[in-house]
Amino acid sequence: MLTRPPQPELAWWQKALVAAKVWRPPHRTLHHMTKEAERPVPPPVTGAYGNTVVTEQRPRLVPQREDRQR
Repeated sequence: MLTRPPQPELAWWQKALVAAKVWRPPHRTLHHMTKEAERPVPPPVTGAYGNTVVTEQRPRLVPQREDRQR
């Protein structure tokens, strides 16, 4: 879980620039931190809902006459 970014401690001259509305400190929020965070590792694919086929032969979408004879 990410925490809020620490508020930067401004030097006296930075505070003067902010008060004079000449300069603003860089805007960094929790959104910026989560966007740049390392992505989690995806879970391994299983046969239940993943893309690996568990059966040896995939069933046909339209049943054929030959399928009933097996």
